[in-house]
Amino acid sequence: MHLTTEQLFEISRLALVRLDGAWFLALAEKMGKDAAWDVDVAAWKRFSYVLGKMLRERFLPDPVWPVSFLDALEIFSTVMKIEGRSVTVAGDTITVQVTDCETQKAIAKAGVADCGIATVETYQGLARGLFGQDFRLIVSHTKNLNRGDAYCEVVINRPAA
Repeated sequence: MHLTTEQLFEISRLALVRLDGAWFLALAEKMGKDAAWDVDVAAWKRFSYVLGKMLRERFLPDPVWPVSFLDALEIFSTVMKIEGRSVTVAGDTITVQVTDCETQKAIAKAGVADCGIATVETYQGLARGLFGQDFRLIVSHTKNLNRGDAYCEVVINRPAA
């Protein structure tokens, strides 16, 4: 059997989302849902920081706000199969709206709440990896598909220095 690079990529990206969910559910079963959320958020915080650092080292060596963050977010969203996405930039505010997300679908199917706090930490970690540990963002998960909204919405602001 021969799979194309695109087929292997599709398998890899779905496997990553499914592994995240399987890991979370196994931890929730063993230690409870609250403990699982705490560990999951910590894991995404670390993972996103490392991913941001790797993107800076390999692909975005001289990151510039907000363009490089938007590039990193595009890469992350492609890898995580976050589709149906619109991004607007108005002044110092970036708004991301998503109507189709594999992680959100898996969370809804499992009935384990939502990914809002992990999303906040992921966006902040990605920025710290790109721009340095002291880089600050204010990130709010303001709308959520799993809570009945028409889309997930994340609002990102960079506070004045």
